[in-house]
Amino acid sequence: MNQRKGVFPSINTLVRSAVLWVGLFSLVYPHPASAQEQTVRVAIGYIPHIQFAPLYVGMEKGFYKEEGLRLEIEYGFGMDIFSLLAAGKIDLGLSDSDQLIIAASKGVDLRAVFQYYQKYPVTILAKAERIKTPEDFQGKTIGTPELYGTSWIGLQLFLERFQLKDKVKIERIGYTQIPTLLSDRVDGAVCFFNNEPIQLKESGTRIVQWNVKDFSPLVGASFITSTSILSKKRGVLGAFVRATEKAIRYTIQNQEEAYQISHPYIGKPDPAKGKFFRSVLKETCTLFETTGPYGNMDPIVYRDSVATLKRLGLIEREVPVDKIIQRLY
Repeated sequence: MNQRKGVFPSINTLVRSAVLWVGLFSLVYPHPASAQEQTVRVAIGYIPHIQFAPLYVGMEKGFYKEEGLRLEIEYGFGMDIFSLLAAGKIDLGLSDSDQLIIAASKGVDLRAVFQYYQKYPVTILAKAERIKTPEDFQGKTIGTPELYGTSWIGLQLFLERFQLKDKVKIERIGYTQIPTLLSDRVDGAVCFFNNEPIQLKESGTRIVQWNVKDFSPLVGASFITSTSILSKKRGVLGAFVRATEKAIRYTIQNQEEAYQISHPYIGKPDPAKGKFFRSVLKETCTLFETTGPYGNMDPIVYRDSVATLKRLGLIEREVPVDKIIQRLY
């Protein structure tokens, strides 16, 4: 989806990092808050982007205001969202849920309150002229942005699923998946379902891809808070959940309008990029799909995700689901 370590850049949890509050790009809902509105401080470890269209829709269509809320969104690469939550600097952070589970296994007391992505967004792709089946990767090289985080976890699941562990070479390539793949420096690359595949297809490159969501139930990104904030602002967070669920539903049903609404927040793309951003929004909307209400956190999926991370050796012990999620409806 983006040039990033996970759905958002993978965070070093507060277990081993200090609070960093430098270089953040802030975007605040432009209308002044009324006496009745409460500000909700949200952090996103990336830049303003079309994948966050539901938040922009919720602000512009008044869904948050109807709940008595005013969103204040802060963006920044490399933000340690978990530490910011622990320090009470923000109310909510949008982060990869696999990292939340890993942090919870180390005793970090945080909770997911709203499931943004219901499905894991990692995909492994290759040029169709070089690779046709997963077995073709044997003895070949797969590039991954980092050797940790959501991309790395997705790669491990792919290797496990197709019995390729110890049969491929893995190379760290940073966030250069497309040029590295096109130059044939690697045979495959770990990317994101709603970003690089779209770019390559629109450029005319024939690709094959394997989406982790098609063979693993690992949970996607969620809005996360701390138990301390929950105890103080449960009603406010519940209002955020209701408004965001409504905003996602509206975005899915009105994608062109959502795309237009997002322009003041992300900058209007040049005409050549319009098709790409519309496609990103379309694919992003598929990641919201759920059998329950949008934002639903399925305990079964979380239990399976915990078991998966333990099987991969990324956590030492299983964590009870009630130590990871907190439903507010």
